[in-house]
Amino acid sequence: DNVGVAGVQFLLDGNSLGTEDISSPYSISWNTTTIANGAHTLTARARDAAGNTTTSSGINVTVNNDVTAPTVSITAPAAGEVSGTITITANASDNIGVVGVQFLLNVANLGTEVVAAPYSISWNTATSTNGNYTLTARARDAAGNPGNSAPVTVTVFNNNLVLALGFN
Repeated sequence: DNVGVAGVQFLLDGNSLGTEDISSPYSISWNTTTIANGAHTLTARARDAAGNTTTSSGINVTVNNDVTAPTVSITAPAAGEVSGTITITANASDNIGVVGVQFLLNVANLGTEVVAAPYSISWNTATSTNGNYTLTARARDAAGNPGNSAPVTVTVFNNNLVLALGFN
């Protein structure tokens, strides 16, 4: 403006995105999850002290928020007794894509997150005391949406026999 800009109002599809910004640099934070996915138009309307306004040309944007959580299920082992080193496997899917699966043993991370299919990890059950354990898998997508598997209960039974001698 030849005298000075008094404020800028940002608009989404012709509707205010918030309060008018009265100091330069003019900006606004926009949470896209508050609107429907699809095509939208962003504009800015500048106002001077005399009340004159001018609206910018529109910028077309497409909002595509991912709010769908991935699904995940443990495919092995089945519930029951386990011993030695076993492989835990899971299937995971998402409407856009899975970026990682974290396996959990009694809600604690079991190893590092697996970032590519096939999703599997080895567990040396000899490092755990004999008893019941709950295995789960947590998948996440690029938007950070988590999905959890149903729990699988296993019983660790490692025969810790060191030496067996037959007596006559």
